[in-house]
Amino acid sequence: MTEASIAYRWTRDEFLRAWEAGAFDHRVELIEGEVWSVVIGDWHGFTTGTLIGLLPCKGFRVTTATLPTAGSLPDPDCWVLHAEAEPVDTIGTKVSVWAPSDVALVVEVSDETVMQDLGVKAKMYGRAGYAVYWVVTKEVIYEHTEPTPDGFRARREYRAGEQIPVRHADSTLAVEDILSVR
Repeated sequence: MTEASIAYRWTRDEFLRAWEAGAFDHRVELIEGEVWSVVIGDWHGFTTGTLIGLLPCKGFRVTTATLPTAGSLPDPDCWVLHAEAEPVDTIGTKVSVWAPSDVALVVEVSDETVMQDLGVKAKMYGRAGYAVYWVVTKEVIYEHTEPTPDGFRARREYRAGEQIPVRHADSTLAVEDILSVR
């Protein structure tokens, strides 16, 4: 007879207590009750830094802070917040909660985690009501718009030679300027 395994689902409070106590020996995030390792590397870090430098921020702030989303605590690679926004709540001693209407763009730079970023995280960010979500890979940038309770209604791919709209700034960026990092 085999026994069914029982997967443990973390609550946001349990995860924060463990994180604040130093229980994790590497960077992690809480996604829908599961603790996920955050995968980083040279391409990932350089691409994130390049993107942060390219994003227009007049009237906005670009951050790499944790972005509480429902019961999850994802660590997007960067995200854009209205400059005048104030937290609507705090979690633990260090994490601010923001109104979805104050979050203009959420970005995941994705190499090894592309399936999770296009699947689970796209649904999570869409349900949260964030206006625009980008998944940046080495070949393409996926732009998700029109959030719904099931994720996002629209997804478009942008490749080198194209311009991706930066909707919060009413401008565009050349895709190759983001993807050309080596």
